[in-house]
Amino acid sequence: MRAIRDTQLRFEFYQSDSKMSKKLEKMSDILQKDRSFLEKIAEDFKTPKGSPAGAKGMTVEQVVRVAILKQLRQLGYEELYDCLNDNISYRHFAKVREGVIPKKATLNENIKKISPEGWEEIHKVIVKTAIEMGVEKGKSVRTDSTGVESNIHYPTDGELLWDCVRVIDRIIEGVMGEYPEMEIEYHNHTTRAKKRRYRIVNTSSKEKRVEAYKDLLKVSRATAEYSESCIKQLEKKVKQGDIEAGVYKENLAGYLESLKIIINQTERRVLKGEIVESKDKLVSIFETHSDILAKGKRKVVFGHKILLSGGKSNLILDCMIERGNWSDAEYFREGIDRLEEKYGFLPEEITTDGGFASGDNYDYAVGKGIKKVLFTKKCASKIVELVKTSRAYKKLKRFRAGIEGCISAAKRSYGLSRCTWKGWQSFQSYVWLSVIAFNLNILSVALLK
Repeated sequence: MRAIRDTQLRFEFYQSDSKMSKKLEKMSDILQKDRSFLEKIAEDFKTPKGSPAGAKGMTVEQVVRVAILKQLRQLGYEELYDCLNDNISYRHFAKVREGVIPKKATLNENIKKISPEGWEEIHKVIVKTAIEMGVEKGKSVRTDSTGVESNIHYPTDGELLWDCVRVIDRIIEGVMGEYPEMEIEYHNHTTRAKKRRYRIVNTSSKEKRVEAYKDLLKVSRATAEYSESCIKQLEKKVKQGDIEAGVYKENLAGYLESLKIIINQTERRVLKGEIVESKDKLVSIFETHSDILAKGKRKVVFGHKILLSGGKSNLILDCMIERGNWSDAEYFREGIDRLEEKYGFLPEEITTDGGFASGDNYDYAVGKGIKKVLFTKKCASKIVELVKTSRAYKKLKRFRAGIEGCISAAKRSYGLSRCTWKGWQSFQSYVWLSVIAFNLNILSVALLK
């Protein structure tokens, strides 16, 4: 007869044999091998002397592991909180075994404290561990660049002006509600700005579009004047020691600066018919650090360009994040120097696409002692000038193609296509965290074989 129920649950009942649990266990072992990075990251969690804050908070190791788990499984903070409550394997990996699971606000606050330098240190330790374990040898390197989007909507002048008007109006109304005694000359133009924005988008007539832009600019200038008046009033409160007034003033001043830039670029482009250069454009009032990345006929990316160096094991050995729409050839040398600085040795062969190609770059790589250097695709130099045999050329060309697959996988499964964190510092942290999650998955799969 079939048993109705177990009288006592066995310990084995809590053991998971799933593929993900095995991966997490292997990743935990990898992170456990060298925990020297924890000392460096602990500096990001320092509290003022005598402060009781953080005494019973999450440990630095817990924060690192929870962040990796979040990126590995592409979870929001609420989903992360639920998964830590429900999944024993996740709690075991994150070392959150006892007590109450941290709330989503606590998880967010702690994860964001880790600096980009901290994440870079973790990445370096993981790659060194892979080299020590024999998974990666570092003898062959392939390099390529890609764009990572900021978390913004497609920027048009009309949309940006509308963003400025509605946000500044909201802040001013907040100030008026907090300080009713203030005498601020103010009219809310949000509805009017919204109508002009819709007319710009939906009209097919150029004349009507320009007319709508003129009215939207008029509303934007008026909003800028209200903002300046409000800032003057807030300055008086700040001098009296009002901290909240200081916060309002700082926010308002930041958005006012963005509004003035957008008004200028709209007047130049729409009314005067000028071509505004990318470096003079602002594409978001929320992610002001975002660059315009245009590469041939491909889709324009609003975010930042990164340079990735990968090895034969498919691990990403290094990631370089720089501002601006730089050319690949500019940072080829720095990519080589970073590998030497991080790991103490250089690869025997390196291959990139034609965007990195130049005689100076080739000479620099050879001068550093790299035996084989190949720039594939539309390269001005002849193949025989770069490698000695066509067989070696074909081998390196096939090897270079693999970095495209690594980039695609990192974008599809580990969030590298679009950064959802706010600010330049957080952007860098997010990219490093995506690279770390990707590397840990590659390394754990290799060790489980």
